[in-house]
Amino acid sequence: MPSYLEADYQIVRDCLNRKKFAWEEFVDRFMDLVLHVIDYTAERLRRTLSDDERAELCEAIFRSFRYNDYQLLREFAFHSAVSTYLTVVTRRLAVAFLSEE
Repeated sequence: MPSYLEADYQIVRDCLNRKKFAWEEFVDRFMDLVLHVIDYTAERLRRTLSDDERAELCEAIFRSFRYNDYQLLREFAFHSAVSTYLTVVTRRLAVAFLSEE
């Protein structure tokens, strides 16, 4: 298994175990990915997001990962890359949030 996969798995495990600063490490590690997926999804939906809307959507998606005691992270089965799982979940959440408006 590539070392980056194990490192990403460990970040998720640390969040689930409530290790100090694990959430901050998770956000730092995956912020660019979440923003990229938001941008791509908005483009595909032909939506133009202001910087504030983009930041609010990013914050809402990260809140979703923490919601209900990290339910979305607990559903991760460690059978794929964390980035793959986060891409799928982020895209679904972005579509849902952008469709509400």
